Amino acid sequence: MAPVGFILKRDQPQSVQLCEQLVQVLRERGQTELVLRDHVQLPSWFHTTSETDLPSELAMLVALGGDGTMLYGAGLLGDRNVPLLGVNLGRLGFLTCSTPHEARETLLAALDGNLPTEPRHRLRCRLYRLPSDGSVTTPRPEHLLVERTALNDVVVNQPKMARLFELDAFVDGDAVASYRADGLIICTPTGSTAYNLAAGGPILMPNMEALVISPICPHTLTARPLVVHLRSVVEVRPGRDAEQALLTVDGQWSHMLGPHDVVEVTCSDRPLTIFRPLRRSFFDLLRNKLHWGLRV
Repeated sequence: MAPVGFILKRDQPQSVQLCEQLVQVLRERGQTELVLRDHVQLPSWFHTTSETDLPSELAMLVALGGDGTMLYGAGLLGDRNVPLLGVNLGRLGFLTCSTPHEARETLLAALDGNLPTEPRHRLRCRLYRLPSDGSVTTPRPEHLLVERTALNDVVVNQPKMARLFELDAFVDGDAVASYRADGLIICTPTGSTAYNLAAGGPILMPNMEALVISPICPHTLTARPLVVHLRSVVEVRPGRDAEQALLTVDGQWSHMLGPHDVVEVTCSDRPLTIFRPLRRSFFDLLRNKLHWGLRV
């Protein structure tokens, strides 16, 4: 029987206490746990592992924290076919499935196959570095620097100075615009309720076959969020005054861009499976978490 993995929110004593309770539940059922020990002080009686040693065979991965812990867990799983269950110990917990008080019941329901799951589209982000002499303008496999996956979003912005810069965007090879803005967000339907929403982008249903491209504080009233097909290939290239552009994936990983770099974003071939609450719909989440439709 495959073990159940656990990742815990850093600097959160409640996550360790809750993990102890859930591990006891597992052991009473004859199952074992693997708790990620990186950056967390854990009891000596836990079965632990590290990021690099996390096995591909897990019954599920349980994230004890908030949305950031869920995104961290999604990044750890990569292409593994392992479902992710979140218990909210953070402020919002939009991606999580359970409160701490419901955690035992939720874990048992998941183990018994009584908790619904749903696939969530992810992004595949590739960063290419082209020759500085301008001899090549189209990325080739040998120019690939790094590849990452994102559950929420890929963001290119300028973190060091409060000033506008240019980013050139393309969809399926067609030029969209040269955005003069604080940055650009490319997000999944799941990520549409995160940074994209704060930047004025639309909310998408989680099962929609679409991506959103949202400029951050654009310096023109005509630059509006753009919804494109899920399988579109979006390219972002630094333009004028973009010497300090930063690429960020899910708020968990970042890399400084060079002037000849190309960021390519499209849908990943492998979605992430997450557990969903039995009695709460997507619109329940909008009303309860984001106060959707609340009259003031």
